[in-house]
Amino acid sequence: MNWNEFIDYDRNRVAWWLYVLALGAGVAFVGYSFVGMFVLGVFFYYAARPVCNRVSEYVDTDGIAAGLTLAGFVIPILLIVVYVVLAGLRDVSSLSGIPGTGLLSSLLNIESLSAPQQNFVETLLNDPSELQSADTGRIRQVATAAISALGTVLNVLIVLSLAFGLSYFLLRDDDRIAAWFRDEMAPEGSAGHAYAYAVDDELETVFFGNVLFVLVMSVLAAVVYYGFNFLAPPALSIPFAVLLALLTGITSLIPLVVGKVVYVPLVAYLAWIASQQGGPAMIYPIGLLVVSFLALDILPQTFLQPYISGNDIHVGIMMFAYILGPMLFGWYGFFLLPLFFVLVIQAVRIVVTDLLHGERLSPDVDAAPSLGERDLGDLGDEDGSDDSSSTSS
Repeated sequence: MNWNEFIDYDRNRVAWWLYVLALGAGVAFVGYSFVGMFVLGVFFYYAARPVCNRVSEYVDTDGIAAGLTLAGFVIPILLIVVYVVLAGLRDVSSLSGIPGTGLLSSLLNIESLSAPQQNFVETLLNDPSELQSADTGRIRQVATAAISALGTVLNVLIVLSLAFGLSYFLLRDDDRIAAWFRDEMAPEGSAGHAYAYAVDDELETVFFGNVLFVLVMSVLAAVVYYGFNFLAPPALSIPFAVLLALLTGITSLIPLVVGKVVYVPLVAYLAWIASQQGGPAMIYPIGLLVVSFLALDILPQTFLQPYISGNDIHVGIMMFAYILGPMLFGWYGFFLLPLFFVLVIQAVRIVVTDLLHGERLSPDVDAAPSLGERDLGDLGDEDGSDDSSSTSS
């Protein structure tokens, strides 16, 4: 190759690099614009993947297995979550004294209307018969509010539909994506492959294990609290049972504490009420304490958490991610910040030490070995037989 050919070759590569970087900037812009949809789709994928792997053992086609998993597992779970959240909002409205219609107005984005329009719409939510006596201007206000609410609902449905579509294609094609990544980007035995494996493994724990654990604990707590309300006298009934059950599920991620931060104050409150009534009333809070200790403390720590969560990623860090994410980014922060924390933690474990010391990048875990399922050094054995080292388990 002479000098002129080298110049042309180098210029051609520079032009292509500039073009690829421009495309990358475009992809980054699209991802930023629809980040909520993308992180929700990734969440659905990791939440459904263990189930899809089981379904694939009985179904030959990956697409059918992915569709059955989403229809038979993810959608029912999503409906349960929606019900629990709405019931929790109802309890919050009762506890705070804000009418339920006020919360509904917030959810439907009615705050964008003027004050008189908001008052009229909230009046209609409380008493729809008022529409019969409304004049044309008032009806126009209702139509404006309805269009605003319809736009919000349609936006939610579109985001959910696209997220389900993304998770479907990931479930169907994850093996091919993992094979392409190993062949073209990070071959087995490289630090990139070990990092991708670790991130993939921990995201399954975060999005499947921890979220499923919170959901199971919330349902279990709801059964305990509603069972107590069914047996106990009305004066000793548990107020806001769904909200307390949801809080019990969330606090179950705290090591050792589990649900104590919720059910212990609850039992103390009921014991105080029972002490004023005298007689055998004290047996009810004592019984609730025993059942809660067994069902919401011993059972999750002994059986549920090791089986569902499995890995050793620091639950305290993840709890901060779940709480701070929505505060920082909005609703999708619940999924985005845990994902970002996993990327950071695994980078610290695998590559940061080698970069700081100027050493050759290796797949070995050099820092924070407890923040992961296992040492990834065996991924450096190219002759190893661990097929699970792919980025898709």
